[in-house]
Amino acid sequence: MKQAAPLARAIGTGILVTSLALIRPALLPAQEIGWNGSTEANASLFFGNTEQWVVAGSSKLSYSDSSVEIRGELRADYAETSVDSGGSVVSRRAWLFSTGVDLSPFSRVSPFFLGSAESSLQARIARRYAAGFGGKLTYIQTDDTKLSTSLAMLWERTKVMDGNSNPDLASSRLRWSFRIKGSHKLDDRIRFTHETFYQPSVRDMQHFTITSNSTLTFDLNKTLGFTGSLHDSYDSEARRRGARSNNDGQFLVGLRARY
Repeated sequence: MKQAAPLARAIGTGILVTSLALIRPALLPAQEIGWNGSTEANASLFFGNTEQWVVAGSSKLSYSDSSVEIRGELRADYAETSVDSGGSVVSRRAWLFSTGVDLSPFSRVSPFFLGSAESSLQARIARRYAAGFGGKLTYIQTDDTKLSTSLAMLWERTKVMDGNSNPDLASSRLRWSFRIKGSHKLDDRIRFTHETFYQPSVRDMQHFTITSNSTLTFDLNKTLGFTGSLHDSYDSEARRRGARSNNDGQFLVGLRARY
């Protein structure tokens, strides 16, 4: 019974967050109605003493009106690095698919449901699935600036790469998920966006993940733009799964198309 108490409290808190979101329907300006999407392609190349190439891409699609927003995103990256013995090895291979539904998306406070699936060679994750619910609080929503935070509860299941099983690793976890997300238009062509997730285990907060994504976009026209993106993640259990480091980051330049 003692072990079930933290789980019960956590579920109760999550239900409270969602309930509060349902009773504050104040609408904000700068609403984007209808279909919106973008596709981004990135690459980097090293040669000489270090020979490596990296390709990455992402695609987003969403639909929103005053009552609901439905969104989906797919990200993937792949890299090969030359070795002293000749030839090359795959140093990165990862993909992430996420989806979500927001109710009353243009209200100051709104509830949402989300789910994701991913795989990562460098983090030694064969498959990781997550699903949950929570509430979002929007502080600013204008044409130039957007800022919001959210709190959610996630159920997560992870299968490690073959040959890297650890009996001390939990295959299933209940996690808190705190997110801060913002964007700011520096001038008519330049926009900065940032998003950070902090996801500690409900039962033991020393087991956590942090994911941070920052992008600077220079618009060439209404459709195309150059991007510079910094992606950084930290998984406190990555090395226990067989990864070289708990931290994983990369900087990429690319081209984004909006539609």
